[in-house]
Amino acid sequence: MQQFWLFLHVLAAIMAFGVDFARPMVQRAVGAETAGKAYARAATFIQAPALAVLLVTGILQAYGMEPREVFKETWISIAFTLWIIMAVVLFFLIRAEKAGSAKVAPLSGVMHVLLVIALWAMIWQPGAPG
Repeated sequence: MQQFWLFLHVLAAIMAFGVDFARPMVQRAVGAETAGKAYARAATFIQAPALAVLLVTGILQAYGMEPREVFKETWISIAFTLWIIMAVVLFFLIRAEKAGSAKVAPLSGVMHVLLVIALWAMIWQPGAPG
């Protein structure tokens, strides 16, 4: 069952962050205003639920570990902290997209940086035994 949760976890990460990589190209192709409204809907109905699935599957993955040891793992604490920051940034990103604000590009960039940090924490697992 752990492999299934891991699969869903990775799939949810791809869905939650994939949109951010296509955003600049689509905005140049169809215009910022048109793309912004479409991305606001995509963020609301795809990215936000995928971020929630990411949290749930991450918790289920951690539950497979020794329950008393979970938060003694530095990388898990980093991942939970990053998830909270990502959720807040996504909230502001959706608001900026709906308003057609110029803050979309910097917020999208912040999501990219958070993804890189999260990948670092997930792959190299700082503080993990061994």
